[in-house]
Amino acid sequence: MYRFRYLRNLIVYLAPEPSLVSPRKYIAVVTTLLAVAAIAGAVVLKPSRRSHKPDSWEMLRERVSKRAQVDLFDDFSQGLDGWETGLHNASTWSYEKNGFVNVAALAMFGPSTHLTNYNLDALVQIQAKGLGLAFRAADPHNYQVAKLLVEGSSQMPSLMLQRYAVVSGRASIPVVTRYPEHFQSDTLYRVHLEVRDDNFLLYVQGKLIDSWSGPRPAAGGVGLFCSPGEQARVAWVRVSHNTDTLGRMCSLLSSML
Repeated sequence: MYRFRYLRNLIVYLAPEPSLVSPRKYIAVVTTLLAVAAIAGAVVLKPSRRSHKPDSWEMLRERVSKRAQVDLFDDFSQGLDGWETGLHNASTWSYEKNGFVNVAALAMFGPSTHLTNYNLDALVQIQAKGLGLAFRAADPHNYQVAKLLVEGSSQMPSLMLQRYAVVSGRASIPVVTRYPEHFQSDTLYRVHLEVRDDNFLLYVQGKLIDSWSGPRPAAGGVGLFCSPGEQARVAWVRVSHNTDTLGRMCSLLSSML
């Protein structure tokens, strides 16, 4: 009962004064807060029948945490400390004067390593052959790969996707999908990858290239790499999930719990 009163008081505290916002916005905010409470309401109100079951307050925290917003952004302006190879930071990568980073050996975005479902967005340029996107990367030896490759040496090369899994350091047989359009050789590609349980979708320039399913590790973040002979550079990377209003409110509530 005490915990229920705490949650009720917390919602009242977070709701704005009606006189300070428009009626429509006030209703929207209160509705969102009630939705946050609904996520955990069954956990808080349901009595525990057996002492060995998980504590209801911990279950509340877990539910709110899972629904909380994740929004990780890196334009590399603060250095490469967030990118790791497992033993050290991305020391094989290099900066350009215009703010781009030249990608080399595989490095993982440290803040994302605990995630399961998310979107990966990046602005990249492929200068020679290709760029690898690693996702669901549990460690440097176990991850999924979506690699963008350019074909041809003309000013309008074609683009294709090569996808495969790396398990215990061994790569599976790749599956190749060709993109029907051609691009200028100096094109900046807007890449969007959706990772949802066993299902994955990859978009380039807002258009779907491929969708597929595959086995997944319990969790794992994102990474970037170029294989020998490949050259690519990246302007920024964003990893996000639950970025709606409810996600933002759950993020706030999670920090308070």
